[in-house]
Amino acid sequence: MTDKKDFFKKSVIISIILFITTALNAQSYNIDYYGIVSTEIDANMSKMTSDLYYTQLSEINNFSVSDRRSSPSLSERPDAANFSDGKLSFFTLITKDSKSDKWITTYYVVDKTKNEEHSKKKTYDSFYKILMEPKDVLKDTIKQLIENDSSTTAITASINDTGSIKGTSIASTEELSGTWGGEDNINKIVIMRGGRGFVIFNNGASMNITVELSGSADNKKVVITQKGNSNASFYPDLKRTAALSAAVSAKPIKWTLTLTDNNTLKGLKDTLLPDGDSYKEGSISVIWTRLN
Repeated sequence: MTDKKDFFKKSVIISIILFITTALNAQSYNIDYYGIVSTEIDANMSKMTSDLYYTQLSEINNFSVSDRRSSPSLSERPDAANFSDGKLSFFTLITKDSKSDKWITTYYVVDKTKNEEHSKKKTYDSFYKILMEPKDVLKDTIKQLIENDSSTTAITASINDTGSIKGTSIASTEELSGTWGGEDNINKIVIMRGGRGFVIFNNGASMNITVELSGSADNKKVVITQKGNSNASFYPDLKRTAALSAAVSAKPIKWTLTLTDNNTLKGLKDTLLPDGDSYKEGSISVIWTRLN
């Protein structure tokens, strides 16, 4: 009986020592989270996916995660010049396979101090599968990236990667004339000849807009800007009291878009976003489709 007790005590002591040793040797990581890069999904889905990744990262032991997101999603990769020395920067590129219904996620971990970027690509049968992936799978993927078990490139060689939107040629705003749609709170956008147009919101509000082209011939942007004073109804995502307050001094809403084909505009919308009971300036990804 005494031998059994001694054996049990020794087993407990060994287990405690192993546990303490493992805890002391566990590597901790400081990670800056920059969210997702995508122009294939709407603002609501972007926010849901970006928040999911942030939550899962934050729950991983030994990961100290700082939220560096400036918007629910980005239309192009975050600028590596803004990454912090001594920290790892994490973001995910999400694209739709043009030849099928599959979705592709590419996870990136950037170590600015070492001037290294590690990436890992995964393919999913549907977008739903991305959202349903277990936390442990993301944890293992990130650890593989951190431990360099992945594709590695120098940061400087990969700034202009596939996160940027590739545009089609456009010579004049006349080519955009017609009715467009695509945002949850907007009924339709009408672009007329002469660089003018208007936006009709689902709540009945109407906004006049100007339409201009900017940038070089091979990187042409469509810049659409609110014309005239702001209206609380332009911010349906805000609480009414916040929207009324914001409308007094808000900057004009602006869209910076790329014509990806003759019937699709993709890019960012600079507007006001909810911030608890208040609001803040920010950007969201949008996709407009020509209706006629």
